[in-house]
Amino acid sequence: MIRRLRSFLAVMEEGSVNRAALRLGIAQPTVSRHIQSLEQEIGGRLFERDTHGMGPTDLGFFVRDKFGSLINKYDLASAEIVAFARGRQNQLRVGFIGSAAARFLNPAAAVLKTEFPDLKLLWFDQTPFEQLEALRAGLIDVAVIGQEGALLADEFYQRCRAKLQVRVALPTDHVLSSWETFPLAELNAEVFIGVAETAVPGRNRWIKQLCAKAGFRPRFAVHTSNITETFTSIISEHAVALLPDYQEGVPPPGVTFARLSDSWARWGLYVLRQRGRGSPAARRLVELIGR
Repeated sequence: MIRRLRSFLAVMEEGSVNRAALRLGIAQPTVSRHIQSLEQEIGGRLFERDTHGMGPTDLGFFVRDKFGSLINKYDLASAEIVAFARGRQNQLRVGFIGSAAARFLNPAAAVLKTEFPDLKLLWFDQTPFEQLEALRAGLIDVAVIGQEGALLADEFYQRCRAKLQVRVALPTDHVLSSWETFPLAELNAEVFIGVAETAVPGRNRWIKQLCAKAGFRPRFAVHTSNITETFTSIISEHAVALLPDYQEGVPPPGVTFARLSDSWARWGLYVLRQRGRGSPAARRLVELIGR
């Protein structure tokens, strides 16, 4: 059931079977079979499938809320067991944002393995909130998170490894949907999609700071917990969302991407580790990410 739940959670977060399969490194039909088997086992539909793609049902959200944290705890417990069996010096536990892995983490990991061939790398696809909790508890060694890392310089060793452009996600029928780029001030009358503090702490503060620099205060329609909910809310609320530029690929049906033209509108990719506790491999990984 663990594998089926992993596929389900990946589809929930990515909003697409294709993107979930790429993230998990398995074939798309396998992900689809996992979802179908899980629906049969539970006895209800987890997603509504239509011409606009896949949207979670109420049961899907309920299963996500019940099992999401359990799968994360299972992964962390497994890593602790591996660490105990092998010795901490031969392993590195890394929390990361799934959407940013291919662009930033995978190239760094490839170099790291050549320099530390005996190193066991343990990966944990976690929300920023989960990464921070795990880092504080000593359950991971390195956290690869976003702009929210800028607020934690007093608590952790912190490095900003990339400054990315900011994307705007907006409904396809929006008056600005045909523009490839525009200044943030153009959105002064719009309603924004915020992010739940229990998923990405500090993201709303970052949005408010950007909007303040553009001369207005944002109004939030809802606060979502993952990118699937964000895209759904953009359509249902006819609202806009600010996203980091690593959210690449084709937007889901009903949503269009544009870029902010303001040179000061940037999103930082931050890497955190415990102060004074970094192994040589942990310190090297921090240097390699975004190089």
